[in-house]
Amino acid sequence: MKRNKVPKQTRVFRALTIFSSGMGAAMLALWALDMAGMTLSSYREAATFGAIVLGLASLAGAGTAHAYFAGGDDASQTYEALLSVDSVTGLLSRSGLAESLDGYVSKGGGPSRMNRFFLISLDFDSLRDFNETYGLETGDSLLRVFGDRLQRVVGDTGLAARTSGGEFVIVLAANHDDRELRAATEALLGILSLPVRVGNASHSVFWNAGVAEIHKNNPPMERILRHANLARTTSRATGRGTWSIYHPEMSQVAAYRHWIEAELGGALQRDELMLHYQPKVHAVTGETVGYEALLRWNHHQNGSIPPSEFIPIAEQCGLIQQIGDFVLRRVCEDLEQLPDNISVSANVSPAQFNRDDFVANLGRLINGTEIRPDRLEIEVTETLLIRNHSEVRRLLAQLRELGILLAIDDFGTGYSNLSTLNELRFNTLKIDKSFVDRLTDKDPAASTMVASIVGMARSMGASVVAEGVETQEQATLLRAAGCTIMQGYLFGKPQPLSAIKHHHRDSEAGPAGALPAVPQPEFLAAAS
Repeated sequence: MKRNKVPKQTRVFRALTIFSSGMGAAMLALWALDMAGMTLSSYREAATFGAIVLGLASLAGAGTAHAYFAGGDDASQTYEALLSVDSVTGLLSRSGLAESLDGYVSKGGGPSRMNRFFLISLDFDSLRDFNETYGLETGDSLLRVFGDRLQRVVGDTGLAARTSGGEFVIVLAANHDDRELRAATEALLGILSLPVRVGNASHSVFWNAGVAEIHKNNPPMERILRHANLARTTSRATGRGTWSIYHPEMSQVAAYRHWIEAELGGALQRDELMLHYQPKVHAVTGETVGYEALLRWNHHQNGSIPPSEFIPIAEQCGLIQQIGDFVLRRVCEDLEQLPDNISVSANVSPAQFNRDDFVANLGRLINGTEIRPDRLEIEVTETLLIRNHSEVRRLLAQLRELGILLAIDDFGTGYSNLSTLNELRFNTLKIDKSFVDRLTDKDPAASTMVASIVGMARSMGASVVAEGVETQEQATLLRAAGCTIMQGYLFGKPQPLSAIKHHHRDSEAGPAGALPAVPQPEFLAAAS
């Protein structure tokens, strides 16, 4: 279906008074066209009409122009048409989609008369960061490109809408073959993920999609959209650029998420959150040199709830800041009970890191204890580095001034480059578990990648920690690649403070053995 137009018989202006202004001439020209009998849809699309009305509103607010609609039903029709269109992309709005959906389904999706209909909910989660980095005007340009791509995909045989922010919806008709739906959805994600050139720069974003079938009993559009959004949320758990089809169990998962959110607020008050510590082991000596603090939740009725289930929800509902404060406070308190040569690292979420009082609060926490600042290491993700780079640099500099160590968590999964890392002066790079999982004799490329990371870290004067080490083979290959510190179930599971107080005393060579911590020549040659 084509983009929504204002009804052909609608007369836009019945009376219009305009005082002198630059836009006044244009408005007066439109008024003259209307008085001559021309209709809006014959020379403007609804998106342009929306911009015109917004211009009139701005003039009226400034006291330089006064405009009003008259003529009863004509004005009402024009206003309703405006609401049905997204002013940025020209696609249907959320309300426009609701109005168009019933007719689309009842007509069988157009001339082809298909018998199955699907609503596909799409979004990219980086719009806010994009707007903050490049500005709203550039962000709108990006949205318009995506809107054009979606409109070309659906053509005259489907519906396309922008429902909010970076969220879009398309409705497609299909036959009984699910393979057609799969192919269409994957092709759609591929088209949307193509680089977009805005101004002088090329940008790539990652999309997720959720699909819900529209049944012939015509359920409310909001219910269908909710189902598709649930499927989209589920797809995010499997990574960027993925999609899922809604099934009823997803509603149960959503109910569980709401329960988590409701219970998480009381978990702090009930003292149900606690820290476990996983050792970091020196690759040559086998000695424990530090720990990573990992959050655990022991619910008073349901027992242990995995962090992978409640931390993402805490980030979404805003509780992550309170929880993050608890973690840092408890780490500082626990460090007082550990030997002076032991350090502890703690993850800090972007929401907590970007708080105006984050550095000041952390300074007060350390001053309130007897620990040295360099026994605390703050871990941030690579994603944080692309958000307001100058502000991140300022905050990291303040943390260094306090004497706190800095680490990049899950290194290799984000967008940071060597110049950025050199500038920000991190103490530690933590190799993501996805690289460690690939380390086998059958995948020399993974060892080469690790050796490259080690070499880059050394050039910056930083140490390297490999996360998720679970096998002897992985440990051997990591040592051969030059990694000096390892963390994972091979060396110890996360344990409460009471259990780790004696862990460092009993640390010994263990399964790692003593092998050179310098990369083997073949790895260095391959990495150069």
